Amino acid sequence: MTDQYAADERDAGSDRPVLDEAANLLEEAEMVRAAADAIDLGALSRQAELLTAAHDRLASALENAGRG
Repeated sequence: MTDQYAADERDAGSDRPVLDEAANLLEEAEMVRAAADAIDLGALSRQAELLTAAHDRLASALENAGRG
């Protein structure tokens, strides 16, 4: 998901909470990355957790959409 797409979704008052949640997780992961001046294993670990959570939520939403 691009930054512009995520911004457009929020501006439009998205009725897709999974996309909003994933966008928020991706934004937080980017903030963690940007805040690290050097390789910080704690920040890298947190970023991995956020990216994994975003992936899990999107994968679950796609799976549920296939059942609809």
